[in-house]
Amino acid sequence: MKIPVAIIGVGLIGGSLGQALRRTGKYRVIGIGRQRSKLRQARRLGAIDEGSLRLADAAKAKIIVIGAPVDDILPLARRLLPHLRPGSIVTDVGSVKQPIVDGFARLAAKSKILFVGSHPLAGSHKTGVKAANPNLFRGSTCVVVRVGKAPVNAIAGLWKAVGARVRTMSAADHDAAVALTSHLPHAMAHALVHVIAGRRDRNVLTTLLAGSFRDMTRVASSDPEQWAQILRANAPALTRALAQFRRELNRLEAQLRSPRLRSHLRHSHNFRRPLFNAL
Repeated sequence: MKIPVAIIGVGLIGGSLGQALRRTGKYRVIGIGRQRSKLRQARRLGAIDEGSLRLADAAKAKIIVIGAPVDDILPLARRLLPHLRPGSIVTDVGSVKQPIVDGFARLAAKSKILFVGSHPLAGSHKTGVKAANPNLFRGSTCVVVRVGKAPVNAIAGLWKAVGARVRTMSAADHDAAVALTSHLPHAMAHALVHVIAGRRDRNVLTTLLAGSFRDMTRVASSDPEQWAQILRANAPALTRALAQFRRELNRLEAQLRSPRLRSHLRHSHNFRRPLFNAL
């Protein structure tokens, strides 16, 4: 018998997860959304087995995935919890974990609903179920965060089924890490674009853009609303990451006329090279 999974929000991440779960042959996917036309599209694309506009229909599943933007996760959880049966397991796909984990703990304090935080480190600058890809999570890392006595194995198994490598850590450690490895690069990309966009000679500069500028700023093409939510939600950790990066920029600037500059660049070159060659 197939395991029923409800996905609330069948966009890029939710749609990709639905496609991948259905391909395993072990899961039946119920899509919950706000627009019937998008649910029909999700079904045509193989992301769901059935769709519903009713949040209460998530109770048909043992595992419920909230595939919504960061700011919408807790409001959806608040509306969802009264419909769920004791022992239901809820997870999310939010890029920030501490505010969501703390908020869910408050919401579910007197219930027997279980929560495991998830963050699949996979995505695209494209949005919507039309951009869904069943191979999106294959070879990627997914962090799961234990909350109380929630069964991490059930959620870890779901992500492993779609090809992700699962790593368990605390919400605080997760947020500190992704502030450096994900949120800081996004902030840097936007800052670099603003450097060019704010200059009077920007029309000339845009004719001289190098591949390095394209590569460094690619993520600035991501959904601005989604990333404003993520950066705000992780503001404490991101503030610390930005301070560390400013110190590093100052160190680089101090070495521009120093014989140590080549050694400085060689160190980062040697550290970075194997990081992606191994993937």
